[in-house]
Amino acid sequence: MSQLKVDSIIPRGGLPSGASGGIIQMKQAIKTDKFATSSTSYTDITGLSVTITPQSSSNKILVFSSLRIGAGGANRDNKYQIYRGSTAISEENFCRFNGSAENYVFCDVLIDSPASTSTLTYKVRAKVENNELFVNRDGSNRDFGQCSITVMEVGM
Repeated sequence: MSQLKVDSIIPRGGLPSGASGGIIQMKQAIKTDKFATSSTSYTDITGLSVTITPQSSSNKILVFSSLRIGAGGANRDNKYQIYRGSTAISEENFCRFNGSAENYVFCDVLIDSPASTSTLTYKVRAKVENNELFVNRDGSNRDFGQCSITVMEVGM
């Protein structure tokens, strides 16, 4: 069996003015199980981490996250962030819940410039201001589906 492996394919006429690389690789983690925390310090949401090894230190990493978050009661405040290793790379996102049966979908899209060819781990971390935070469920333990984190290396 034959294989063809290349670092990139560029059209015969070249790339359009201002264009660069394209998507080099993509990694994704999908979380379908439930998660709960009452930690007031940022803690990893288990199952929402993905590793990627950039091919070039000049490339960027495009990060998408989609979270289904619920709370343990009314007037509950929770926060989450996207991390590369132990470094927060997104703004602190604030979630306020008016009832325990509520759930929300939170999405983030960001471009990271890690300037590295080492293996990188991207993950979602969360903390509570009071009570509990739930992922893929609400305060009544009703199932909300799934969450994900997707990273793509973009050639520059």
